[in-house]
Amino acid sequence: MPEIIKQILSVVPLAVLLLSLGAAGTSLGLIQANTDNGIACRFFITYTQAMNSSLINYNVPTCKLSVASAAIATICLALLTAIELISVLFQINVKRLIAVIIQAGFFVGSILFLLITMIVVSAGWGKTCATYKNIMSLDGNIDCTGPQYFSGVGPYAPNGADFITAAVLAGVGAAIAAGAFCYSIVKLMRRSKDDNETTLNY
Repeated sequence: MPEIIKQILSVVPLAVLLLSLGAAGTSLGLIQANTDNGIACRFFITYTQAMNSSLINYNVPTCKLSVASAAIATICLALLTAIELISVLFQINVKRLIAVIIQAGFFVGSILFLLITMIVVSAGWGKTCATYKNIMSLDGNIDCTGPQYFSGVGPYAPNGADFITAAVLAGVGAAIAAGAFCYSIVKLMRRSKDDNETTLNY
């Protein structure tokens, strides 16, 4: 294989991880901005809750879960990106079993928590929108695809478009991370095969 191709392939995992990290970080930022870091929550609002005018925040644990899962995924991806960057800069190949297991754990963790983020945000906001859509007396109180306006005053959080974007980015980030994980497995298997062939030749 030409050397230039090898050099390009060596930075592919880093580029993919950077994309996944960017998606996860952006998703986290959008969720934090629209939930006041998980405190001001409007996920999974039911009919009873919507009709209770004394409620200000709804189902706060679900928003905190979405923030926490996105944050954990972002941290895992940041660590993976740092490991891959060091590997590229210093031409270090991870061969020790413990290091491979740690990397695999970070990959699985990032994918799992991004999927949790996607599910909680999309299902939570979807439930809220469905509830308000079915209450004719409250029609117009929730904009599912934009910022909120009350009596013509606004805009206020949450921005429905941001929630949709956050869920999509979490899903995209998970898919990209899964692709990077598969690529790293293939690369590790190929490296092991090359090492075995080298050993046999000697």
